Amino acid sequence: MAKALSILFVASEAYPYAKESGVGDVAASLPLAIREFGHDMRMMIPKYGCISERKNKIHDINRLKNIPITVGNSEEYLTTKSSSICNSKTKVQVYVATNHKYFESRKGVYNDPVKWQEYPDNLERFVFYCRSVIETCAILGWYPDIIHCNDWQTALLPAYIRYYYPNKFKKTKAMLTIHNISNQGEFPLDCFELLGLPEEVKGIFTHKKHINLLKGGILYANHVTTVSESYLKQILKEKELTNGLNTILKQHTDRITGIGNGIDTSIWNPKTDDYIPKQFEGDFVDYKTNNKIALCDACGLKYSKRTPVLGMVTRISEQKGVDLIINAIPKLMKLNAQLVILGQGDAAMKEKLMKLQQKYNKKMNLRFAFDDSIAHLVEAGSDMFLMPSRQEGCGLNLFYSLSYGAVPIVHLTGGIKDSAIPYNDGGNSMKANCFALETFSEDGLVNAVSSAIKLFEDKNIWHGIVKNGMDGNYSWGKSAVKYNDIYKKINKDD
Repeated sequence: MAKALSILFVASEAYPYAKESGVGDVAASLPLAIREFGHDMRMMIPKYGCISERKNKIHDINRLKNIPITVGNSEEYLTTKSSSICNSKTKVQVYVATNHKYFESRKGVYNDPVKWQEYPDNLERFVFYCRSVIETCAILGWYPDIIHCNDWQTALLPAYIRYYYPNKFKKTKAMLTIHNISNQGEFPLDCFELLGLPEEVKGIFTHKKHINLLKGGILYANHVTTVSESYLKQILKEKELTNGLNTILKQHTDRITGIGNGIDTSIWNPKTDDYIPKQFEGDFVDYKTNNKIALCDACGLKYSKRTPVLGMVTRISEQKGVDLIINAIPKLMKLNAQLVILGQGDAAMKEKLMKLQQKYNKKMNLRFAFDDSIAHLVEAGSDMFLMPSRQEGCGLNLFYSLSYGAVPIVHLTGGIKDSAIPYNDGGNSMKANCFALETFSEDGLVNAVSSAIKLFEDKNIWHGIVKNGMDGNYSWGKSAVKYNDIYKKINKDD
């Protein structure tokens, strides 16, 4: 039997505590999948002001109270608490880093939830968090074999384990997963001293005359992963998308792997989902009709079995193609369709969407929130799901939509390419599970939606496309094995 490893999975968000991106979904499910291999898998997250200690059963740990941590010239105090996540098979302990100034006083994760502007002290916040991880391990006397970091917010850890308690962390290896390379943790060069690292490593964290935490994490990590094979190919090739980090990545391809994300099928499963009024029991029409009626009722829209509902659950940003949606809405509203959008994000885009809803209030509904229960209903009640993203590392909403019988309308970018099989008039409906934009443009989006609406009337073909999606396997199974293999490999490396 293979040796059990000790692994600490470190993320800046995790469902059900706090979630603003796909990182939150991955942090909620991948550690549980890895735990099934028998490893001592634990997780750590910060405790933001939106996280309820009572609801999430967060408890004190006596020896992890009031730990002093220096950030620049100031000293703040960390108290690490304990919680857990679980599914029907296993359980993972969660360490929760608490501090009033940096986390508990903020309702948002990275942004002010009202103005949707990044917190100006995000560098200090996540320096404090990464130091919290190191100090928590040191006081526990637990130096894991692997620390698995996620995105720029935790990208200091591969360096920290070499410079803080180097003798105690000497056997610890670091893995860094890049979920979104567009966010790199860039800050002014004169902020370097806040990192608490020696001056001689400044160049490693410098890129284009800025501090770049993701670059430093890539260079210090023992292994780097991205969240799909196609996304890895894309970021190795595209200079603009990566802010020039593709050059760094290409120098280290021997320790970079693309591994597709999976979903937690104990949470995202139309057969067992308690968030939706009608679970899928084999009769798709009955399942979809009941959930569509419930979605229309919740959104103040008039239900019609002949009028498809277009759903969208997204971060409201250019990266997710919401500007494309905004420009296309006047044309979309002339089609036989209704539109439901759930999300949070850019204030200017939200204002434009609200003006459009006032004009098309009988065919369109907006919800500006991260509301998981409504997200499940949108997936179950929508006939089609819009994903016109400029870029997607993996695109978890693609898997949710396919699973719930909401046919995705996608832009074939990044990780979307690995699972999306577009329908075309050439007769490939035997395998097709979605529709794709021929061009990333307003007309490309409208044409793709129009094609889907036209085919929606042909139930034989439509239900075949739906079935192709719902029959797919989007669990962590194969991907968890790949992560496990990398953990074992880097643990053996000198």
